[in-house]
Amino acid sequence: MTTPLRLLAMVVFGATLCAQGTDTPAKVPAALPYRLEVGGYGVDFNNGGGLWRGANATLWIRKNPRFIPALTFDSRTSDAGTQRYYAFFSYANWTPNFFTTQSVSGTDAGGTTRLLFPRFRYDVKAWWKLPPRRSLVAGVGVSRYTLGSAGSGTMINPGLLFYKGSFVLDGEVFFNRTSPGALWSGSGLFAIQQGHEGRHWAGMTIGVGRQAYRELALAPLEVRYSSFSADLFYRKWLTRNFGIAVSGGFQDARNSYQRYSFSTRAFFEF
Repeated sequence: MTTPLRLLAMVVFGATLCAQGTDTPAKVPAALPYRLEVGGYGVDFNNGGGLWRGANATLWIRKNPRFIPALTFDSRTSDAGTQRYYAFFSYANWTPNFFTTQSVSGTDAGGTTRLLFPRFRYDVKAWWKLPPRRSLVAGVGVSRYTLGSAGSGTMINPGLLFYKGSFVLDGEVFFNRTSPGALWSGSGLFAIQQGHEGRHWAGMTIGVGRQAYRELALAPLEVRYSSFSADLFYRKWLTRNFGIAVSGGFQDARNSYQRYSFSTRAFFEF
């Protein structure tokens, strides 16, 4: 699973925990204090980008329901070499109806090396459970990232989560401003997942949009293309303390590249 989609999955997973007070018929079992996830993945690009492969691990600490942090380590290899990525992600429950998600991440890769991750990134998003049933959760966030010599960008991200029984629906819009060039682009996604914490989750994400950036070579070149993506995942608890998860995805960035991805993970709760 690519980094942005993994971040989205973490947001929906954490928001599910934070929204346990919403009026939904399905009862979510109490989470064990710790969850450790380890896994591997591959991402294949058909435009000469080659095969990217990697391994990652995430530790969730859920002892305090008011503050739920997660630590992630990711090691990724491509023709450009191997790079490491470190991330800190958290949920903060401020009131019964308001919580925030925030993260900071980056890579220690330096020099003129082709980056496989953002050099540095931070995300902050605020969420409100809307009355009267609090099953509709509205959010708005901002993200900032740097890509070394390739530039930087800022994203504004409004979205909605809706809980109905064992289903969770998520709609997101992204407004992206990249530098150099101060170019604006936009995209959106819709995700649906079904299940119960402690049993299983299955879901699908569909994304569409346009991307724009300025390529600096011998002369500045503005690159713009449309994109469509589809990703699936399945998570299954095999015992109260152990389970597995698989995911796969496809992206068609028209006239630029196609991406195929697959990942497997095992998780332990204790």
